[in-house]
Amino acid sequence: MGFFDNNEEFNIGDKVRVKYRDQEGYIIDKNGSLYMVSLNDGSHVDSYTKDQLEKCW
Repeated sequence: MGFFDNNEEFNIGDKVRVKYRDQEGYIIDKNGSLYMVSLNDGSHVDSYTKDQLEKCW
């Protein structure tokens, strides 16, 4: 495993940032390896893999 591997696990309710969209939202569900994220604009929900997300503090 490399230094930059994303081994971080996310939980429902975690605040996350979608890396390539530079938008933040909250995880509302998990289906297999996909996390469903409700973005802060409130009008967009989409699914992402964990390597597309990073935790916000």
